[in-house]
Amino acid sequence: MEWSIKQFSQLSNVEVYEIIKLRTDVFVVEQQSIYSDCDNKDLEAYHLQLRDAAGRLVGYLRILNQGVSYPTYSIGRVIITSALRGSGFGEQMLQRAIAFVTSHWHGDVITISAQQQLTRFYERVGFAIESQPYIEDGIYHIQMRLELNNQS
Repeated sequence: MEWSIKQFSQLSNVEVYEIIKLRTDVFVVEQQSIYSDCDNKDLEAYHLQLRDAAGRLVGYLRILNQGVSYPTYSIGRVIITSALRGSGFGEQMLQRAIAFVTSHWHGDVITISAQQQLTRFYERVGFAIESQPYIEDGIYHIQMRLELNNQS
């Protein structure tokens, strides 16, 4: 498995295509959520990719600076392909994103909009619920927050 974190300007055309395809395959097709994926935030994001030994994109998330989605730092568009769900790679991916926010920006808080059914997944890496469920893109979500100064 190979990990990388790149700014949008560092992504190749093929990487951008693969990222958009994976997000569409999971969020639009698999989860049947009709929404506009191209929200201009990708242009400002860092893109964490996980690729298998054959070079296929099997995990992805984007890391956003404070003020882009929330007043705090943010992580979004978290995806692990169905074949790797439950393997621990999702948690590793989040830990890498958290470490990036801490080391690159010296961040103190990360806010996410988590799909409600994934609340326990995010709690395992330290996120805490800070809202009631709400519908976003046709799916119930919960706002969650991670206080980085509480990380050990």
